[in-house]
Amino acid sequence: MTKQSGLGNAAWMASLALGFPGAALAQGSNAPQAGDALLLPPVDVEATQPPNTLQRAAPVNRLPGSVQETPQTINVIPREVLEQQNVTTLEQALRNVPGITMSIGEGNGGVNGDQFRIRGFNAQNDIYVDGLREFGAYTRDAFTYEDVSVLKGPSGFALGTGTVGGGVAVGTRLPHLGNSYSGVATGGMGPYARGTLDLNQQIGETTALRLNLMGQSSKLVDREDVDSQRWGIAPSIAFGLGTNTRFTLHYLHYEYDNATDAGVPVVTVPGSTIGRPATEYGLSRSQWYGASTDRDKVTVDQVTALLSHDVNDWLTLSNDIRVGFYDRDFAYSPVSCSTACVNALVSGGDAAISYQGGYNPYSQSSWSVQDVATATARFTTGPLRHELVGGLDVWREEVDRTGYQYSPARQAGTLRGSQADIDLTLGAASNTRETNTTAFGLFLSERMWLTPELSLIGGLRWTRYQVDYTAGTPGAAPSTTIDADVSVVDPRASIVFEPTKNQTYYFTYSTSSTPPGSYFTTFPAAVNQYDPDLDPERNTLYELGAKIGLFDGRLGLYGALYQIEKENAAETDAATGLISLTSDKQRNQGIEIGLTGRVTPAWTINANYTAMDSETTQSETAANVGKRVAYVPEHAASLWTTYDLNRGQPWNLTLGGGITWRSQVYLNAANTAEAPANFAFDALISHQINDNLRLQVNGYNLTDALNYEAVFGNRVVPSAGRTVLVSLAASF
Repeated sequence: MTKQSGLGNAAWMASLALGFPGAALAQGSNAPQAGDALLLPPVDVEATQPPNTLQRAAPVNRLPGSVQETPQTINVIPREVLEQQNVTTLEQALRNVPGITMSIGEGNGGVNGDQFRIRGFNAQNDIYVDGLREFGAYTRDAFTYEDVSVLKGPSGFALGTGTVGGGVAVGTRLPHLGNSYSGVATGGMGPYARGTLDLNQQIGETTALRLNLMGQSSKLVDREDVDSQRWGIAPSIAFGLGTNTRFTLHYLHYEYDNATDAGVPVVTVPGSTIGRPATEYGLSRSQWYGASTDRDKVTVDQVTALLSHDVNDWLTLSNDIRVGFYDRDFAYSPVSCSTACVNALVSGGDAAISYQGGYNPYSQSSWSVQDVATATARFTTGPLRHELVGGLDVWREEVDRTGYQYSPARQAGTLRGSQADIDLTLGAASNTRETNTTAFGLFLSERMWLTPELSLIGGLRWTRYQVDYTAGTPGAAPSTTIDADVSVVDPRASIVFEPTKNQTYYFTYSTSSTPPGSYFTTFPAAVNQYDPDLDPERNTLYELGAKIGLFDGRLGLYGALYQIEKENAAETDAATGLISLTSDKQRNQGIEIGLTGRVTPAWTINANYTAMDSETTQSETAANVGKRVAYVPEHAASLWTTYDLNRGQPWNLTLGGGITWRSQVYLNAANTAEAPANFAFDALISHQINDNLRLQVNGYNLTDALNYEAVFGNRVVPSAGRTVLVSLAASF
């Protein structure tokens, strides 16, 4: 059973805040009225989160209330599902959310790691943990995760710049009242070995400690020489649990040493006009083009402090701050297949391949700090109830990166050969890049109830975004210097109708902005496309939706019609490589429906489907107008369901299974390269041995389908083949 964290208790208790004396609670149409006595229930450390994820708190405190009350599509992957699927990375968790694709990254820009596209739009800077932006491009482990949520659509008010398709919000495991001790040991095909510990100890009436540990050594099935070694430790302490003032201090140290995987080339065979992965034409999906020195070595250190104070029965103040340090050494091998190589591929022969597109290694160090201060007030003025949220968001990131050449120069490989036993030697540093980014934002939002059922929401965020960028050759004067200073305003407006506590109908308008220079730290190739006269990219969401609780709220049903418009996107002239237009426009519109919670006490389900109609509506390249937006599938779906047999009895089983599916996606704006459809079937069988021990077997990609877990313009990464893992979990 998942215990409610201290942070969860705090958010839950804060949501009970009253309006002014004699006023109604600004929480919903069924709130107590003036004169009603409010009794705070005791904190129950054994209480579970509601299986209907619509009833959970929204994932960032700038969006007060529950997911049900928030007029925006929010997908939640609860801890119960993370544990049942034995999720170990953020990318694995997000397979439960349709409409998200994973990008390989350009490499030389340092963008590899967790690079997601939400509804087809770049979200590489849009990952948030406990409401704070997660800086740095690296592969995140899920050993501290309580849940993972995805906010769909431009969300500038809540999250700041970027967030074109939305944002990823992670909640971590923080201390709670009461004691709990658990651990999981997993082994299986690959080979694969992983162990985790989660220990919580109450040390005072309102104080608790928590410690999460993780270690893993593994290789991917059917991806030759793609291995991973990683470990992490995350201690935390919380004070004032269950009181008006709560403070949590959390530290994370995380390291990994992974083989990098640049994937296989996308090729256009004779007689075809569409490029497809070489593995579609007979190349083994285990083919890996890396050398033994192709590694991604990362060290992360973060300190997070979360403070929340209920000033009185109508006002709550919070201040959250995180300081992080990130070190990374990276090298990998993106390959290209020439015409002679393609001819050899289709004939079953072998030929030379070349390495290109940023294969030179680099070393990168960065640090960041962010502070978000938020005030939430609930009060009445005459017959009207109000919920006012305001605050400031300040952050700074500094990134220093040094690139190297190989000495001697790297030699060409072969299409079906291996260089796994080759050690490449670094030469002298060949380039340096320094990027300093500062952002200052002010946000304010008001929700006003015209009647107990009908409310209006209006708000905006103003952000000043500054970037200082310097690049050049070591020992020489800088060859590139950029100083950008842009201010943007992002409004949002919603109308919400709640005839009962289990019904929400809404229309939302929301925007986000991406200033020029936003991707310098994670995609330095963007420097070559920079023009100080360009306007920020502007992204607008229109969404009409409904969220309904069924079976006394045990099951949640939601659906939405949406349209996202992206304007002022930079367009690179195909002939000169220069930015010549600022009016490129893209549109993605579609429908999303989902089901979450318990159909019966023994049957749980989390199902989601989306259909997307994307289009480039205006472009400098006339031939691209009317084409689908790259990386956007027309259809995507996910399903995970479990059924308990004889729960609480000696002979018990939990049977589960699910699918993840997306249709074909194009890899470029011209729609001349594609990645085929993905389909994976996973399954679970679990037995509760006694009150303390559970045996679990997970099977992944049981049909052994050839899928692609990450895509790029000219390369794709094949997914692992059929994999079976066995876990023994203990809890006390």
